[in-house]
Amino acid sequence: MYARSLILLLWLGCGNNPTAVDPDARAGGTIDGRTGTLDAATADGGSNTTGGPDGTPIRQACTSQFGTALPASGTFGRLDGYLVAIVAPGQTSGCNDDTGHVHLQIRMNNAIYDIAIDATDSQTHVDDVHTGTLDIAMPSGPTWTEGFHAGVTIDYPTLGVHSGSLPLLSKAQVVSAFMTDLASVNHISIYTTTYGNNGAHLVHRNGNGHDGLVVTQPLATPSHVRMLSFSNQSF
Repeated sequence: MYARSLILLLWLGCGNNPTAVDPDARAGGTIDGRTGTLDAATADGGSNTTGGPDGTPIRQACTSQFGTALPASGTFGRLDGYLVAIVAPGQTSGCNDDTGHVHLQIRMNNAIYDIAIDATDSQTHVDDVHTGTLDIAMPSGPTWTEGFHAGVTIDYPTLGVHSGSLPLLSKAQVVSAFMTDLASVNHISIYTTTYGNNGAHLVHRNGNGHDGLVVTQPLATPSHVRMLSFSNQSF
């Protein structure tokens, strides 16, 4: 299985002295949660609105200065914070960007953290990312509370999601789907695995209770949950 990460775009400048590294180690549809069925025809299965329980989104220039409060590398958990910048693949902004991932910069407890999400195979440049969404309540852990929450577990099959449910998208389609999801997002929750004290990745199918998710509108019921997997994965 392949270890991955992915993160999106904000067309703004950034700082310098990068401190985070996107660990791109390989490892080994859209769901309409209102009806509980997969819709493989589109890349996004819900919408986010400005205001309401989520509040007005705050965006700032991407940065290369990150916090250092995440737990040890390899720790799975849920990061609850505020989305402040989206860095598209290949943006060459100097903000810890690369050609294979969408990088989300999330403010948590007054510091910024990097979340890398796979948009394509950054080693072979083959588009093998499958993705879809589900509208459900927060799938594991406490209600949204700013911070990093270890001890949560999640597996896609427990949500009724299997590899055949998630459509294969091109890199451009994956990025577009995330841009739609995140356009008006303020609060955000990411089920992810740390790669250091300043960032996390593996926001995709991993198994063993460590599947990655991107949860937008986490204060609403239902929330909007995006899942990702790869073409060589069967579950």
